[in-house]
Formats: sequence, structure tokens, C-alpha cells
Amino acid sequence: MNLYKHHHLTPAKKRLILFITLLLLCTNIVFAQQASTNHDRLIVKSNLLNLLAKRPAISIEKAFNKTSSAEISFVWGQFDRVLLADRYEYSGALLRVKKHFNEIKTSRLNPYIGIYAGSLYRDIKRDSYVDNTGFFGYRGKDFAANSIRTGFSGGLSYITSNHFIIEAQNSYGYGRYFNIKRSDNDANAKGYLDVQVWFSVGYCF
Repeated sequence: MNLYKHHHLTPAKKRLILFITLLLLCTNIVFAQQASTNHDRLIVKSNLLNLLAKRPAISIEKAFNKTSSAEISFVWGQFDRVLLADRYEYSGALLRVKKHFNEIKTSRLNPYIGIYAGSLYRDIKRDSYVDNTGFFGYRGKDFAANSIRTGFSGGLSYITSNHFIIEAQNSYGYGRYFNIKRSDNDANAKGYLDVQVWFSVGYCF
């Protein structure tokens, strides 16, 4: 008795298997191409370093071509007893436009430069202090104001094959105060150096 005759493939079955194989291959190629290009995706991410300020920072980014994108970010937080301040609170929003050096794709590093502009509310309180010798100390500060800020950014992002994103970014700019709510020293109410450090994680939808 021939045990293999029941497994003999007819020409029709061979054509069906070949058709299914080609269909699966084409499907995988299409999905691979969709996964490798991300300029049509929406990215939502959060700056993990902002957790040091006890609050999240949320950014939403959308590309408008293969190498350019724009994002809007919302930030807020509070520090206690840091940077010579007893309390430092802030909140604001900014718009950043990025120019990527490469086409935005998965599984490779994507360096970029950009410019940003936005608003920031700052509330800083600090008690005056003099040490026991009387030679060292600093003045108290009680200041709150809105500001506008603008500057330049540079960063590096990496999008994994399953569409998670990791991003590191530095920004340097200048902020100008307006609508001062309170100030104990007018010399401090002009402007400030705006420095931002971001390490964000998120997902590409």
C-alpha cells in the first residue's frame, strides 16, 4: 500500500499554494514599506525628565513631508528647594518646527535641527539667607510673570520597528517677560536664558 499517494498535489493545488505564497509575500512587502516610512504618522510622546518636576510634559508631533515635522508641547511642573529657589513653578506651551537630515523612517537614527517659539509662566519664591559668618548670603526673591520665548533646537530620534520612539533633544534660546504679576526687583524682570533638555519616549500612531 502506498502511503504517499494521498499527499500527491494536483496541478490545481500547486497553483493555489503558489498563489497563497505570493499573496503573503506581497502583503509582507506592503506592510514592511508602511512600517519603514513614518512621515504620515502622528507621534505622541512625553519628556521623562519632566517627572523630576512632579508633572508630565506632553508633545504631539506630525510630519508635513518626508523630512520636516512640527510639534506642539505642553509643559508644567514644580521644583522645591533647587537652584537657589525655595519654590519654582512653571507652565507653558511651545511650537517647534523640525528639519530632519534624513527621511523619517524606522530602525535608524534621525538627527534634526529646529526652531521653537512659545509662552511660559514662571513663579519663583526664595527666602533671603545669610550664613553664620555674615559674609555669604543671597537676597530673597518673589517673582511671577508670563513670558514669550524662542530659540533653536537640535536632537536625535529613533523609531523602532514596532513604532515606539526615543528622542533626546537640547534647546537654547531667550525669554522675554511681560504681564509681570509681582516682582521685588525690576532688574530681574527683563528676560532670561531659556535652556531645555528633553529625553522623550512615545508612540507613532
